[in-house]
Amino acid sequence: MIQKGKITDFPVSKYIETNTICALATPHATGALALVRMSGPQALEIAGKVFRTAACADLRQSEGYRTYFGRVSDSEGELLDEVLLSVFRAPHSFTGEDSVEISCHGSLYIQDTLLRTLVENGAVMAGPGEFSQRAFLNGKMDLAQAEAVADLIASENRTSHKMSMNQMRGVFSQELSALRSRLLELASLMELELDFAGEDVEFADKHELRSLVDSLLLRIGNLCDSFRMGNAMKKGIPVAIAGLVNAGKSTLLNALLGEEKALVTPVAGTTRDTIEDVLVLDGIPFRFIDTAGLRHIGDVNELSQEHIEKLGVKRSMETIRSAAVLMLVIDASRPETYSESLQSVAEFNNEHILYIINKIDLVYNKDVTLEEFMNTLCNRSVTFNKPNTYVLPVSAANNVGIEDVKKILGAMIRPELDRNTVMLTNLRHYQELRSAGEALEHVREGLDAGLSGDLLTPDLRQALHHVGSITGEITPDDILGEIFGRFCIGK
Repeated sequence: MIQKGKITDFPVSKYIETNTICALATPHATGALALVRMSGPQALEIAGKVFRTAACADLRQSEGYRTYFGRVSDSEGELLDEVLLSVFRAPHSFTGEDSVEISCHGSLYIQDTLLRTLVENGAVMAGPGEFSQRAFLNGKMDLAQAEAVADLIASENRTSHKMSMNQMRGVFSQELSALRSRLLELASLMELELDFAGEDVEFADKHELRSLVDSLLLRIGNLCDSFRMGNAMKKGIPVAIAGLVNAGKSTLLNALLGEEKALVTPVAGTTRDTIEDVLVLDGIPFRFIDTAGLRHIGDVNELSQEHIEKLGVKRSMETIRSAAVLMLVIDASRPETYSESLQSVAEFNNEHILYIINKIDLVYNKDVTLEEFMNTLCNRSVTFNKPNTYVLPVSAANNVGIEDVKKILGAMIRPELDRNTVMLTNLRHYQELRSAGEALEHVREGLDAGLSGDLLTPDLRQALHHVGSITGEITPDDILGEIFGRFCIGK
């Protein structure tokens, strides 16, 4: 029997070199159609035992890129289903091996019986990510591209899909290949100097080497910096909705999401903990976080109600500090709170800031209110001079100005996405590049200190190792198991 999410009673492949693997490539659920994949040296032979078609007497003799209509039978020879079977011949397949894909009807009984029949005829059930692992081992893609396959499957918006596609097509790998080639050149020259150390020959000009190390560190630094945005694309760019109590933060969150996500009452301090949800704007995911109202609370009894509020304020401050966008909500009807609102976030230095002048429907003259706030802002804040700072009048309760907020958010982030053609989205890649950068920093320090080539070479080799680990040129088997173990079965 096959349970949802895992196969319970079939042997799972452990020997990639010789076994032929099979698995569902579609969810194990009832549907119109299902797709069963099989890859390995016996794929065509096993398929020929269960599949019959008038168009091909022997699948082992079939050319690649051929699709046949025919029938599959179970182990007893009973007709199971009418299917389409596609043939892919090595090396021109996803895995680089002989492969078949069987499109059958989406009955759970048909899916389970077909898989069981393939297993009984010599196939074994694939483990998580084993098809992609074989593609990597057979040179169809490097490790970074293989990991992008999993990201592509998990993508939930246009931007994350685009980044995954670029990585899978090798854009990131090309960048790494260029880095590694330059590192190899440096290492080779340093090695030559060691080989001819007694002949007073200098193959690497130290000034050129220093310049090259600087340029490599700059590029690695830019790639590492892109991880913050790249990672946010997968989880949603964090937008902290902050402000004093009863400024309308929860009402604003509900208006942005178009649903009653946060509880709204006239009582100040209703929100005691962070509330969040994701909204996709112009293909970009934003993770809005409604925080507890900011206010100073002194020393209080740990068992008191105020202590709970104090913990909520502390968590709010942490959320604001880590957010890519700060959305400060100001109560337009209470000008006496303008200075206090600005002071409550004065310690933060968020890259993008939106000042939301809320409850604009409650003021007599909107223009006078905005002018008064701008004067307060200019007197108390230096952040308004930043290019990514905006002031927007809204009435969250009446849904006025909400679309403008959404447009501004997209306009803030889009240029950064357009600037970064290559963007890190994988934590493992980020860690390896950080380690490569640290090794190159040691090289630069050694050059500045006038160290000999034999003392610089180990750090160059270390940098090469870390860059090569990203694409799989240097990767231990246990790391491969960890990476592909996160994939879904059938991919």
